[in-house]
Amino acid sequence: MDNNKHDAKSPESEATAIIVSPETTDDISATSASSTESQTAKATTAPSQTPASNRSSWAIRFGVLLALGLTACTLGGGFMLYQQMQQQLLAQEAKNIALLDQLQQALLLPNQRIGQLEQQQLNDAKTYQELTKLAEYQNQLQDRVNKLAQRSPTHWMASEAEYLVNMAGRKLWLEKDPRTATDLLKSADETIAAMNNPALLPIRKALAKDIAATASIKTTDIDGNVLALDALIEQLDKLPLNRTDSEADAPEDTTITGDLNDWQSNLGKTWKALTQDFITIRHKTADAPALLAPEQQWYLVENIRHKLLQSQLALYRYDRATYHQSLMMARKWIQSYFDTQDHKTAEAIAEIDRLATLELDPITLKSFAAKPLLLQLTSYGELTSSEDAPL
Repeated sequence: MDNNKHDAKSPESEATAIIVSPETTDDISATSASSTESQTAKATTAPSQTPASNRSSWAIRFGVLLALGLTACTLGGGFMLYQQMQQQLLAQEAKNIALLDQLQQALLLPNQRIGQLEQQQLNDAKTYQELTKLAEYQNQLQDRVNKLAQRSPTHWMASEAEYLVNMAGRKLWLEKDPRTATDLLKSADETIAAMNNPALLPIRKALAKDIAATASIKTTDIDGNVLALDALIEQLDKLPLNRTDSEADAPEDTTITGDLNDWQSNLGKTWKALTQDFITIRHKTADAPALLAPEQQWYLVENIRHKLLQSQLALYRYDRATYHQSLMMARKWIQSYFDTQDHKTAEAIAEIDRLATLELDPITLKSFAAKPLLLQLTSYGELTSSEDAPL
């Protein structure tokens, strides 16, 4: 539209230019004629160019609007497609999670079954090992039975000798009876000798050594001394308390004689009669024991009984120090608190002195040399070498 306006005004400007230049009239006329023709041509062509330019601008506008619409549609469609794809992805993810849960639930039972099978396999392996050990033990037991079947018919004598040696050890170390232990060892030696087998001479040699060691132990009559202590304990209640110092002194004869030769005696009696009501003199030794009330006798007897029981226990244990200490303590209490002039008290003290002279020698023998040899004989039917001897 601006171009059209500019073209409409152009004849006037051209006419003005022509008027300003008078010298070139001819040229102006020619030019005016040409310009007139051109204006005429332009006038004829201007109406035809204006609708075309309008159509092109509307086409451009329509194209732009169409492009914008297509772009908006494309963006909207892409957004909707994006939302649909997101929903599909979420749905697919939910399906995947559900499938994964189902797969885990489906695999749970097989995994448990596999664990059970593995545990059963371990148990079977342990059972197989135990069966193998049992089979080995059965083979060893069968070999031992075969060896026992091949033994001499006098194998029971070896078992008897082993039993006698075990009993000798019990008598010696538990009951402290060397005499009976020696007799049992001698009986075992006689049993081995009755088997009449020269290969058993090492056992008889070991038994002879054990018999000599046991016989050398000093024999002590433990049971007899224990019974003597029991009799002494029973007599404690019959012992009289020492009440000599607590009794009043016997009254002296204060009668005055008529003989002049007894003047000194009469004078002394007269003096004692005068001073008797004022002064009383009693003579005691410095180490005299304190007087004991009769009601405290029970506690004293129980303490002495306790010491004698301790000496009995020490006698069974061969505890020489405790034995003598308990006896001496009981003797001291009896001598201090009971009447030593009474024959029962004197007999009790004499019995304690006799028991105190008992000597208790400890048993130094720890084991019998024949015991491992007899164990070999009863286990294998013969004596093995020192390297194969059982520990």
